[in-house]
Amino acid sequence: MYESLLQSSFLVRLLVAVVPAMMVVVPLTLMSRKQTVVSRDDDNVMTTAMRFVGAAFIFIGSFANFTSWQGASSANASLKTEIASLSALTETILDYKTNSVLQDAVSKITTYVQTIHDTELSKTGIKGFMQDSTKLERKQRTKNAALGAAPEVKRDSAEQQALDIRSAIISIEEAQVVNDRDLDRMLKQVDDFQIARRNRLSGTWPLVPEVVISTFMVITLAALVLIGRYPTGPRRDLKWMQVLTSVAVVSAVWFSVLSTQDVSVQSERFNVPIESFLARYK
Repeated sequence: MYESLLQSSFLVRLLVAVVPAMMVVVPLTLMSRKQTVVSRDDDNVMTTAMRFVGAAFIFIGSFANFTSWQGASSANASLKTEIASLSALTETILDYKTNSVLQDAVSKITTYVQTIHDTELSKTGIKGFMQDSTKLERKQRTKNAALGAAPEVKRDSAEQQALDIRSAIISIEEAQVVNDRDLDRMLKQVDDFQIARRNRLSGTWPLVPEVVISTFMVITLAALVLIGRYPTGPRRDLKWMQVLTSVAVVSAVWFSVLSTQDVSVQSERFNVPIESFLARYK
């Protein structure tokens, strides 16, 4: 459910951040307003509790936000390096007069980029783990099949196409259609691309572990209970102002934590590099 929520739409995440908070606070606030306040001698105790729970909420919320932002930024940096390496590789290939071998290499590169857009970075395939990859499996024949190893290895479509890019560069080398300097540059660019791809796929997702989210949820519930039950004197408008402001802050922090973990092409910062590449080379 946690992962499904992270992959949901903007509106769903907003409602999840706001509605439960309101459902907890409003009934408690109505109950507190019905009580007759005889003495306020315990206000110092409740103030201490509010400060303690509020500090815990801020600390865990800030940690969750920082973790999700840092993880998404790292994945985005790896994707940009991956796309930049493929762009440089494509430009190097396009410096030469087009022939079938070079066309095949460019085609494999653009096909790969389109595939990660549609699979690994799609709504249902974040971080390279497809929820349903049965139709995307391809087979790669291993180099050491003659030594008695398994003759075939199943890989998902994007992984196979990443290997196909290297194979296409090897075909360019065998066809001897580029000079040695540019060939070395192509091989280096393929290595950079594969390292960036591994860095992108090696990141954990969800970016904020479930244990942190569970702890954050408990602290949030405690904060909302105190916000709803804490008496703020006889003035009704001040009480509701306190409640609504607090709910807005709590909801904003939760919405931020849920939204910054989007590392799919639904997020503009992941979609733009891919779309720019495809618009230029496809």
